[in-house]
Amino acid sequence: MTFVGLLPFIAGCNPEDCSSENSDNPDQKCDVSDTGQDGQPDGEDGEPDDSPPTVNEPPTVGEDPAPVEPPPSQAPTDPSEPLKSWIAIADNIADFVDRINNSDKLSVQRTQELFSRGDTCHEDLSTSNRFADAIAFFVTELSSAQKVQLQGIASLYGMSSSDSSYYPVSLISHPLCRVTKSSLGQTIKKVPGSTTIAMAQKFADDHNRLRREYLDGSDQSREELQNLWGKFFGCLAYKESLSTSETSSSQRTASKYAPSGYRKPAGVKFYDDPAQSEASRLNIGLFQFTPNYSGNINPCFKQWNRDYPSCSLPRGNRSDMIRVVGSSLQHFNAYCGVHKLLQTFSVQVNSSKSRNTHPDNRPGGSFKNSSSRCVTPHFYAGWAYNHFGPLQNSTGSNLSKLLKCVYD
Repeated sequence: MTFVGLLPFIAGCNPEDCSSENSDNPDQKCDVSDTGQDGQPDGEDGEPDDSPPTVNEPPTVGEDPAPVEPPPSQAPTDPSEPLKSWIAIADNIADFVDRINNSDKLSVQRTQELFSRGDTCHEDLSTSNRFADAIAFFVTELSSAQKVQLQGIASLYGMSSSDSSYYPVSLISHPLCRVTKSSLGQTIKKVPGSTTIAMAQKFADDHNRLRREYLDGSDQSREELQNLWGKFFGCLAYKESLSTSETSSSQRTASKYAPSGYRKPAGVKFYDDPAQSEASRLNIGLFQFTPNYSGNINPCFKQWNRDYPSCSLPRGNRSDMIRVVGSSLQHFNAYCGVHKLLQTFSVQVNSSKSRNTHPDNRPGGSFKNSSSRCVTPHFYAGWAYNHFGPLQNSTGSNLSKLLKCVYD
C-alpha cells in the first residue's frame, strides 16, 4: 500500500479560497432551501448550501429524558499496520447495496480510460476498480482519527482559529448521539416520522455497540462497524447520484460542460442545478461535488494533499476540476464524500456554540469536553457544515429512503 493510514494534521479551507459567488462560501449569508437539496426533486439529492448559521437558537420541541452520557470517549488507537478488511467490506457493499437497489452500479468493474491523478494514488486500489472498492477503502482510511481543519470558517461555527486545539475525529472516534423527535428538532428543520426516527436511532445504537466492542479489543467489531458505514455510504451514493447517473439529463449536462477530450464516464452523474449561481450549479459524481476549487471540494482538496503529499492534486480551472471529480474510478469523489462527514463531526466536537452541536453535548447549559461529546450525521447544512440532503431530511422523505436501504 502506498499510503499507510492518514497524517494527523490536515489543512482546511482558508478564507482567501472562498468565492463570494459560491453558495458554499461561509461568508455568504444565505439560507438553505427547505424544498430539497439544491432544489432537486426527491431522489436527486446533491449539495445543500453549507452557509453558516443565520438564525436564532432552536426552539425546544417536546420533552426528552435526561441526556444519556456517552460511553468512554477515548479515540480508538490506530493499528500500526493497515487492516486489509476493506476488500471484504467492498464486497459486502457491492453485494448488499446493489441488491437492495436492483442494480450493479457499485459492483461493476470500471474502466481507467478517463482516470485522473486521484485515481492512481493508492497501490491497493490499482486492480480494484469498482465504486464499492473506492468507498470501502476510504471508509477504512477515515476510521483513523485526524484533526480536521476548517479554520477559514471556524469563527462562524464557534471553533478556535487555531487548528492545534481541534480534537481529532474519525468515523468511529466518538459515539453517535441519541435520535429523538426533540433532538432532531434542534439539529434539522424537517423532523421525520417515528418510523424513520427509530431507524436512525437503530443506526446510532449499532454504531455505539460495535464501537464499544472495538474499544474493548475486538477487531471483528471494528470490521463490522466499518461494514455498517460502508453500507451507509453505498446507500448514500445511490440516493445522491447512482440511481440517476445515466439519465438523458445527466448525459446532456455532461456534454454541455465537458472539457476538450473528456466524455462522461459510465456511472458518473452530472447535475445542473438552476437554483444555484453559475459558480455552484454543476454537481458531479458519486457524492455530487462542484468542480470549483473554492467550492464544496475545497476542504477535501486541501486535506487530500496533506493526507497524500506524494500524490497531491494541483489547483486548477473548472476543466481540470471536472476531470478530478468526474473521473472514471471516482477515487477523489469517494474520499471527499466520506470526509464530508468528518467535517461536520469536527464542527460538533470542537464548537463552543450551542447551535452547532447536539443538545446532549450541553447538559444544563454547559459544554462537555470535546473528548466526551457525541456526534450525529443529522444536522442542518448551515449549522454544522453538513453536505448531504438525505442526512438532514431535506425533502421530508429522503432520510427514510436512505435508512430503508441500510436496513432492508
